[in-house]
Amino acid sequence: MPAVSKAQQKFFGIVRAIQKGEMAPTTPETAKAAVTMKKKDVKDFASTKHKGLPMKKEVEEAYYGGEEQRKKDERKAKYEKQLKKMLPKRAFDSMGRELDPRSGKLKEERKTFKEFMRYIE
Repeated sequence: MPAVSKAQQKFFGIVRAIQKGEMAPTTPETAKAAVTMKKKDVKDFASTKHKGLPMKKEVEEAYYGGEEQRKKDERKAKYEKQLKKMLPKRAFDSMGRELDPRSGKLKEERKTFKEFMRYIE
């Protein structure tokens, strides 16, 4: 079985050297791999040529809900992006109060503490 990345090939090169006795274990991971793996398997990984291998393998993250849910979420994100371009950035009613452009409802006005205290008195 060939290595899938340069980093993996390098790791198994170190493990092979440890198994041969040419090198002392550098990390607990290399020591454990040297003890638990067969020499033939380590040799297969370590003898992989570097040409055409990525430095590190790109891993696709698992998506909660499966592939179908991922596609739905991508379509929804695309729709949201398009909608954001179409809607105005800010909207106001006839009295000059700011509205939420998406729902059309009034936005809550944020008051400072002093204004709030004036309102309570």
